[in-house]
Amino acid sequence: AEARRQTSSMAGGASAAYCVMDAERLGFAARSFDVVCGRAILHHLDVERSLEEVSRVLREDGVAIFYEPLGHNPAINLYRRLTPAMRTEDEHPLLRRDFESARRRFARVEIRFFGLFSLFAVPFRGLPFFGGLVRALDAVDRAALRLPGLRWWAWTCVFVLSDPLPGA
Repeated sequence: AEARRQTSSMAGGASAAYCVMDAERLGFAARSFDVVCGRAILHHLDVERSLEEVSRVLREDGVAIFYEPLGHNPAINLYRRLTPAMRTEDEHPLLRRDFESARRRFARVEIRFFGLFSLFAVPFRGLPFFGGLVRALDAVDRAALRLPGLRWWAWTCVFVLSDPLPGA
């Protein structure tokens, strides 16, 4: 209902169809989408099965884009353990093996990492200098998260999947 409300208020009279279904068993025909996107959804699903479905429904020249939490940072994992009421039982932040699964289904897997040092700004939310602090720490993140050993400690990532492999 909320999605319908927002779509109806969009400029230009945009329209959309909405479906509720199991993301691990999509009811769409093979190769039926140019773009598949998701925000913080895969980490609630069987990642292997979900990516198999994304690969199946994506056209050969299509692209899939996902924003997901990562599960390698010990401090963030401690926070998750201390705040279980903030999560659902099925959550499992993505790990390297989940991206290996993606590479078995897509010829191109690009990952951008976000949120490492910028997390230190959180306690200062609401203070006048918060915006400047976040911008400064984001700049530190952009440099630090280029390092292969450090990037997996990021809080989140955006990854782009393209060129679905035949039969994958």
